[in-house]
Amino acid sequence: MDRKKFLKAFAFGALSTSVLVAACGGDAPKTENKTAPEAAPAPEAAAPATTADCNDLSSVAEADLKQRESLGYVAKSTEADKNCTNCRFYQAGTQANGCGGCQLFKGPVTPEGYCKTWNKKEA
Repeated sequence: MDRKKFLKAFAFGALSTSVLVAACGGDAPKTENKTAPEAAPAPEAAAPATTADCNDLSSVAEADLKQRESLGYVAKSTEADKNCTNCRFYQAGTQANGCGGCQLFKGPVTPEGYCKTWNKKEA
């Protein structure tokens, strides 16, 4: 990945994070310098986290996986106006890997996810 593509991807990730945080009722993180320094190399580790990270359930107990399954959780909602970011049970950024969580079951949750207990977040 060349530097220009990396900077575009980094800026998009930062913007997406700010939008998600604002949508969840929180304040967007304040940064003074939104671009990478000219002399700094673009390490691959600095790339924004992907949804795939939120699908790693290796640390979730079997009983918790069953609870999650019983609620019909899916990582990508099929209903455009219903997803975890606008659900009252979603907890943005509560997992160690930066993923969201849910008040009803344990483990990482994607912002685009959905389950049958979805309940519209109050404004």
